[in-house]
Amino acid sequence: MANNQRLTVDKIKVYNDPRVSFLSAFLNGHTYGYLFSPASASVPKRGTIFLIHGFPDISMGWRYQIPFLTKLGLDVVAPDSMGYGRTDAPMWTLQDYSYKRAADDMAELCRQRGLTKIILGGHDWGGTIVYRIAQYYPDLITAVFSICTPYFPPLPKYEPLGILVQKRLPNFGYQEHFVSGELEEVVKSKAEIRQFLVNLYGGRTKDTREVGFDPNKGLDLARQACMGSTKLLADEELGYYVDEYARHGVYGPLNWYRTREVNYMNEWRDFFGNGQKDPAQAEQDLKLKQEVLFVLSKKDQALQPFMAAKMPERIARLTWAEVDAGHWALWERPEDCNRIIGQWLEEKVFPMMARESRL
Repeated sequence: MANNQRLTVDKIKVYNDPRVSFLSAFLNGHTYGYLFSPASASVPKRGTIFLIHGFPDISMGWRYQIPFLTKLGLDVVAPDSMGYGRTDAPMWTLQDYSYKRAADDMAELCRQRGLTKIILGGHDWGGTIVYRIAQYYPDLITAVFSICTPYFPPLPKYEPLGILVQKRLPNFGYQEHFVSGELEEVVKSKAEIRQFLVNLYGGRTKDTREVGFDPNKGLDLARQACMGSTKLLADEELGYYVDEYARHGVYGPLNWYRTREVNYMNEWRDFFGNGQKDPAQAEQDLKLKQEVLFVLSKKDQALQPFMAAKMPERIARLTWAEVDAGHWALWERPEDCNRIIGQWLEEKVFPMMARESRL
């Protein structure tokens, strides 16, 4: 069903698609690559949307959404996040992989493109990033949507990853494997990168048809070496992903899992005033003010439904939707995701933007 559905949805071709340009920008000392697709000339221009991917994705992960959004009158900007694809992958500082750095860089890209208001969309790590960009730059961000990723506020107390996994989120056990350094040692060649991506994109071993990823444990490297293919990527698309990953390897993308303490220290300073601000008041101040759409993937093994339970308490203008999909909902159910995003834009975001433009 999912494969048939994907065939009915227009998508960007990874090579030589005239609807998308591969651009670059120098942002606060590092070069970013990004996709740009202009709004369709046949509809009124309604603004710009930035789309932020997650792990182990790249900007092309939005290939099913870009044509749909341009037909709604939006210019689309989809960057490769730090460490991925055509964006730099610095080795010696985790600060470059922090939420604060991502927020500052996206704000600078807006400045360079002459944008004073944008809509944001994210998936996986990108979902977490767009929430933080909205908090760091509330006047820049008109509305936010997140696929799969629930909102969590900045916390006044640091909690190491191991304690988090042990006490509350065993489904984040895979992150302990990701930060261990083992994967960089065994995923180097293009062949190894291919098996790594197939594993994470739901592939199975060639002979026994077993999966190689367990959210509680991480990657089974023995099975990874025997991976066959994934239904989520066509052969040409998988080849494109492998080539993009081969630019830097996997250490940059994996660094996003190593920034827990860095992000805490930034947020302790920026949102809690180094402890000078009352935590309860800070949490009230940090409630997202924008229109927010959260799309829950009911079969997501990593970002499980219970993790989103407190979102209605924390977001006043929340629209909640659900899709019958796993973590890769954007590809598994593109028609459903596009319909939900489009309905939210038409009913909540575009009318609000029109009212604000008349003030």
